[in-house]
Amino acid sequence: AIRRRFPATPIILGGEHVTALPEFCLATSQASVVVAGEGEETVIELVEALSCHTSLDGILGIAYRQGDAIHVNPRRPRQTNIDAVARPAWHHFDLHAYHRHRFVGGMVTDRLTIPILATRGCPYQCTYCSSPNMWTPKWVPRTPEAVVDEIETYVKQYGARNFPFQDLTAILDRDWILRFCKALQDRNLDITWLLPTGTRAEAIDETVAQALKDTGMVSMAYAPESGSETTRKLVKKRMHTQALFDSIQAALAQDLNVALFMVIGFPHDTPQHLDETMAFLEDVARIGAEDVAIAYYMAMPGTQLFGSLYDSGQIRMDRTYFNHLFANSDLIPVSSYAPHLSRWQLFWAKCRFYLKFYCFSPHAKRSRSGLAFLRQAIGSFFSRNGHQSRMQSALVAGVRSGWHTLVVQFTPPWIPRAEEDALFADWDRLYRDIRQNRQQQRPALHYPADTTLLHKQAVQHMLGHEHAGLDKPMVLSLR
Repeated sequence: AIRRRFPATPIILGGEHVTALPEFCLATSQASVVVAGEGEETVIELVEALSCHTSLDGILGIAYRQGDAIHVNPRRPRQTNIDAVARPAWHHFDLHAYHRHRFVGGMVTDRLTIPILATRGCPYQCTYCSSPNMWTPKWVPRTPEAVVDEIETYVKQYGARNFPFQDLTAILDRDWILRFCKALQDRNLDITWLLPTGTRAEAIDETVAQALKDTGMVSMAYAPESGSETTRKLVKKRMHTQALFDSIQAALAQDLNVALFMVIGFPHDTPQHLDETMAFLEDVARIGAEDVAIAYYMAMPGTQLFGSLYDSGQIRMDRTYFNHLFANSDLIPVSSYAPHLSRWQLFWAKCRFYLKFYCFSPHAKRSRSGLAFLRQAIGSFFSRNGHQSRMQSALVAGVRSGWHTLVVQFTPPWIPRAEEDALFADWDRLYRDIRQNRQQQRPALHYPADTTLLHKQAVQHMLGHEHAGLDKPMVLSLR
């Protein structure tokens, strides 16, 4: 539709999905150029070249269409001075509309919310995560004072009072977070802030937790992903149970709302690993953790696990595959990539985990007991006040999303189902050609079929081949 309306206008795509699948996204869309990885410097060069009608050959970090051929240039090195990156242009957004509809990126509050990024990237190499391909395993923080300057600007300019930090790994450096808290406290801004996307445990001790509380933090999330030490080892989640528990207890001692993110259905997962996760959840509920979110494993493009599953024939790039990318939080999974666990076993495990954590833990806090939580959750639909837990916010969002999903079922689709099926019909063959072409040009670009071996493979080595670009352009077409 965009191309029909603007037939001569260059269309540029960016983000993690197109970074992982540049040739595929160009071949299956009407886009002109794909920007891979960080985009600020790349887009400046790209727009200048397009405006002057000069060659795109030398622009790092892009893939582009030239006639019937697709060219993939080498990736651009990461930016290190991200303080120099311009702030988001929030004046182009109706922030109060987002607030009214409770699109807050964390726990609902009665305060106007603006999201913040204090860092970019993550130094870890989790096999299920697309961050290494997008950002490389490099964590780059802004200076703490620059982050506080941005917060103060939004307080004064927009009246914002709540700030969810959407970083991949916000708290990594203990000295950095203490310096940030000191700068924030010195401004006396009367704000609340959250870490809703998950953070590491190592840097959060009693001193750090006290500083977080003193500066207005109300909620934080950890992302152990699994209660099984074996699973965390195999997916390269370098987080040990005792260190995590020590960090959680330090946060709870300051009365911070603590949530945990868990994933079930990794390719190597077994019923035993799920039992270990159940025991883990009982333990974190016992010490007072407030919330848990259970998601199903997604085989995201650009990850080591995706490479292993696709190369071994366990993934087809069809309609079901792309549906599952949007369904990791659904009640029933679209598919299972764990040969020892069916979709229904995963569904039952998810139900058991939630029931055990919220309803049947004998040592659960009174405020999170089953009846109290249900009463709070129902009240959330009729109140404009802030929520007391992330699960309240998630439940409200889930019910509203479910209602809109139901409404959509009775409205005309964007295209007839037959046309939609035809759209996906040739995509797997197309991606197989792309994959084979990549592997012919980069013979080392192969992943082991056994996903339990991936934790022995350094991601930097594979990224060197993934990010090198194509020596020769590739001609692709849908049949």
